[in-house]
Amino acid sequence: MLNFKLFLSELEHYSVDSEDSETVAMIKELLDTRIRPTVQEDGGDIVFVEFDEKSGVVKLKMQGSCTSCPSSVVTLKHGVQNMLQFYVPEVKEVVQVEDEVDEISQKEFDEFERNNMNWRD
Repeated sequence: MLNFKLFLSELEHYSVDSEDSETVAMIKELLDTRIRPTVQEDGGDIVFVEFDEKSGVVKLKMQGSCTSCPSSVVTLKHGVQNMLQFYVPEVKEVVQVEDEVDEISQKEFDEFERNNMNWRD
């Protein structure tokens, strides 16, 4: 049951709902139809977090293989940001956000890598 609730909460980030502004609806539509399918082909995903109407900043969360991919920042800035700015002039910047689990995972991985850097067969 918990997995189903998690799925539904994630689904809210993708689907346009009646409370979304026209700008947010356009951002979600572009993410869903043009950006996510391409990212999903590489084993990742992008989740819409929020859009700040005043600053023009879109916050997105990378998932799956995109989380640890060094190219994800380039994809976000040059691919996603450029496309959103082209179709939605209100978008000024796209930033990646991480949740607490992502931060802990990255910290643990970095520590593991440091501790095992000199280990050889």
